[in-house]
Amino acid sequence: MSNITHKRTANGEDEIPSKITKRNREEVRHGSYQQYYEYRSQDSRPNYIGKCLPECLKKLSKETSAKDIYLLDIGCNSGKLTHELLKEVQSVCPDQPVHGLGVDIDEELVERATVDYGSKFLEFDQADISSMATSKATNQIEKYLTKKGIKRFDFICCFSVLMYIHLNHGDDGLKRVLDYVCSLTEMLVLELQGWKKYRDHARRMRRSGGGEYEHYETLEWRGSNGYLEQQISDYVACKGFTVICNSEEKNEFNREVVIYARNKA
Repeated sequence: MSNITHKRTANGEDEIPSKITKRNREEVRHGSYQQYYEYRSQDSRPNYIGKCLPECLKKLSKETSAKDIYLLDIGCNSGKLTHELLKEVQSVCPDQPVHGLGVDIDEELVERATVDYGSKFLEFDQADISSMATSKATNQIEKYLTKKGIKRFDFICCFSVLMYIHLNHGDDGLKRVLDYVCSLTEMLVLELQGWKKYRDHARRMRRSGGGEYEHYETLEWRGSNGYLEQQISDYVACKGFTVICNSEEKNEFNREVVIYARNKA
């Protein structure tokens, strides 16, 4: 396990450790930081989700039912946020069993999450969502759905993870992932990063010795002042989803959290 601590500069960027290892470069490439929750200790996301839950449950027709609720967190890191999200949902729905699955590309983080937060109701598994989106083989997520006897999750959450998919796999790779997750959920929760963060992170990738992101210069989905985020949001809408909750103010990391609901047939 990496014990290099990622500190922040005065302008909010992550400092590059003086000792760069292959492990550090992979953390930068995929955003799978070992100390993620050390510099995101103040986290408003669970509280925001809690405020939106009544409207979400109404859309799911579960506001007065005893039906189980299922949540998938993509890019769960070491599991802290996934655990807090389940607690928040359970507090709003005390009579409904709430189940969660967290997946992350980093096996070490998944192992930590399982030790610290794994339970009968919360499972973790190593998974590369980009590979899943292109493979016809049955994967961990689909096995979980089969085991639980459900067709889709009630919620799929992608918190600050789509940028890394976009940079590593380009516009088409991001679209494939969005296609895949939209097919597996009733509600989609996205925390989107703006174009400035893309630029900063591409520079950080170079400084870490990881070179250039192959697709960075050819991305067509780009643009400042919310333009990039709107392109992604419009694509989700064309997959049959409508925005039902959108944080009026950006959170402590200058990002909006948006919740989309599947349109009823």
